[in-house]
Amino acid sequence: MPLTLTSLGCASALPTRDTYFTAHVLNIRGRLFLLDCGEGTQLRLRQLGISMGSIEHVFITHLHGDHVFGLLGMLSTMHMLNRKHPLYIHAPAGLEKLIAFYFAFLGEREPSFTIIHEKVETDGLSLILETDTADVYAFPLNHSIPAYGYLFREKPVRKSYPRAVAYCTDTAPRPEIPVWIKGVDLLFHEATFLEQDTVAAAKYLHSTARQAAQTALSAGAGQLILGHFSSRYKETPAFLAEAREIFPNTELSTEGRTFSVPRSFIPTEAE
Repeated sequence: MPLTLTSLGCASALPTRDTYFTAHVLNIRGRLFLLDCGEGTQLRLRQLGISMGSIEHVFITHLHGDHVFGLLGMLSTMHMLNRKHPLYIHAPAGLEKLIAFYFAFLGEREPSFTIIHEKVETDGLSLILETDTADVYAFPLNHSIPAYGYLFREKPVRKSYPRAVAYCTDTAPRPEIPVWIKGVDLLFHEATFLEQDTVAAAKYLHSTARQAAQTALSAGAGQLILGHFSSRYKETPAFLAEAREIFPNTELSTEGRTFSVPRSFIPTEAE
């Protein structure tokens, strides 16, 4: 029963020759969730053999272009493929206006399928979705516009511990975040800057690799995945080195890489 996170893109606001914008696919026991939808997302899905038709829920952290510009193209493709089943998009208020304008611009009154915008708005940890495989919670981040992180808690499976994944981008450090995601097995956290650029990180309300590692340590996370790297850095190994000084079990998000969360079994009385 898989629980995996696949990186489609790990760049931040400016494009580079070798990276795509932020988007990830979370697979919880066969149910696929799309986390953010930066430019190029549908191309990466095709390249990796992930069916757009299998995605029922999209979670947008905030409405900056590098997290949402790929959504309109993907919706258009779904429409041209004559998708019929609904698509739920969980996002801050305002996204519905962009989608309505886009289809009106194309001369389409409505797409071939129902798009349901579930508005995300909370000042704490709030349950926003229950599925047969997981409960999903939203929580506020610390960014320049309304932004929300997401926590996915697997539904219990007989004789095994439920697993959890948290997704935090874009955000400056916020003391409540480690409390909200306490004990998470896998944490994806933005690391737009290195510690040498803390002034820029504070100005734009982003995190450094060291700050992301501190959040993982404070949360008691099992593993930390870094992503959303600024284009000012030509190489990324420094992010890994900086974070591992604080949180050794850290890895870098790279396009096409999949991270797995192993299942832990509950010992029996005999064990």
